[in-house]
Amino acid sequence: MSQDLGKTVAEPARREEQLDYHALNALLNLYDEDGRIQFEKDREAANQFFLQHVNQNTVFFHDLREKLDYLVDNKYYDPEVLAKYSFEFIKSLFQRAYAFKFRFQTFLGAYKYYTSYTLKTFDGRRYLERFEDRVSMVALALADGDEKLAEGLVDEIMSGRFQPATPTFLNEGKAQRGEPVSCFLLRIEDNMESIGRAINSALQLSKRGGGVALLLSNLREAGAPIKHIENQSSGVIPVMKLLEDSFSYANQLGARQGAGAVYLSAHHPDILKFLDTKRENADEKIRIKTLSLGVVIPDITFELAKRNEDMYLFSPYDVERIYGKPFGDISITEHYAEMVEDPRIRKTKINARHFFQTVAEIQFESGYPYIVFEDTVNAANPIEGRINMSNLCSEILQVNTPSEFNDDLTYSHIGQDISCNLGSLNIAKTMDSPDFAKTIETAVRGLTAVSEQTSIDSVPSIREGNKAAHAIGLGQMNLHGYLGREHI
Repeated sequence: MSQDLGKTVAEPARREEQLDYHALNALLNLYDEDGRIQFEKDREAANQFFLQHVNQNTVFFHDLREKLDYLVDNKYYDPEVLAKYSFEFIKSLFQRAYAFKFRFQTFLGAYKYYTSYTLKTFDGRRYLERFEDRVSMVALALADGDEKLAEGLVDEIMSGRFQPATPTFLNEGKAQRGEPVSCFLLRIEDNMESIGRAINSALQLSKRGGGVALLLSNLREAGAPIKHIENQSSGVIPVMKLLEDSFSYANQLGARQGAGAVYLSAHHPDILKFLDTKRENADEKIRIKTLSLGVVIPDITFELAKRNEDMYLFSPYDVERIYGKPFGDISITEHYAEMVEDPRIRKTKINARHFFQTVAEIQFESGYPYIVFEDTVNAANPIEGRINMSNLCSEILQVNTPSEFNDDLTYSHIGQDISCNLGSLNIAKTMDSPDFAKTIETAVRGLTAVSEQTSIDSVPSIREGNKAAHAIGLGQMNLHGYLGREHI
């Protein structure tokens, strides 16, 4: 009898030992006997992930000198980054990073890092970096020879207070890399040259690793005339299909899927068709699976809905002809009444409440569209020009200007499109910083370096926009964690 008892006690323990990290992580979804979430299983999963997988697949080096020589000689690391520092300093910086004795808090964090970020051998099978190595190389690349800044960046990133955006963290310091920029915004004008350029630009920017948003508001609607011949234009949906295929084709060396968003004015005649592309039961010919949608809504649309009136949708082709500037650059709230009265502008109408009802339905089904409150953002905009779109996550609000093209698709005038360099502060950890001001300054200097070190010549309008604006975005994460922790 005692033998039987011993057997039943030992079996679960043996089963536990055999569980791989995925199985341990899955136990997070099951409550224990006391009805509690098994958070310790997640930490066990992270531990087993290193024991069963990472440690066995990491290339071993005797010391840092051997490692750096190997990575430079075999074209894994960019020698120009390292050439700006003495080896003694580089060694001290790596030691500084390792002194934090960093451990991944969750299995998902460790798994994501080793799947997507760390440097691997060219065959993709073995790991060449630990987290500390990646942080040190990012710090060296951003600091551009400034030792104090490099140390500050290591401290802020290793402590979890600051995290550079994915393209920065993924690419900096590597020899085979894309750009460190997070987000790009491109406008499309109402001509085939601009549409062709935009698709090429989307491919070029996706290849380099950033998310790309495009403004469709200026494109003439389905059925609009081309060269005065009626019912010729196909509208915005076929352009969206072309863009969707472009993004799925161009990914950054397999490390990061291409990601795109498209923005359309609420008063564009194709607006309801645009929203219908995200319906679950949409026809496959128009269904848009992977592009994100955004709608630009002026104050007048809300006024019309409040009064339960119809809202007019205006032909961008006619508006540009009469006002001498693209549809996206015109304040609809300001000109709405006169555009309604102008017989030269063809228009259709839909019920304003029906429009908002549709937006709510599609958001419920798909999470899209994002919404930009056009008049609110322009009232707050201190820069000359008009904000008419945003990016993949709707946090960038900058002005842009149109480009013009020759017949051979070269630029006759290079306008300014938008690139933005992003990073995030973990608010709870930043509030605990021993030097709050230094944390902020170090993060901002890191972001500024991305802007200063970037010049994307394959998309000249982005290059010009970056040169003019040097836009950075220092975002926040874990704000709710901080508020919860402080009982606010």
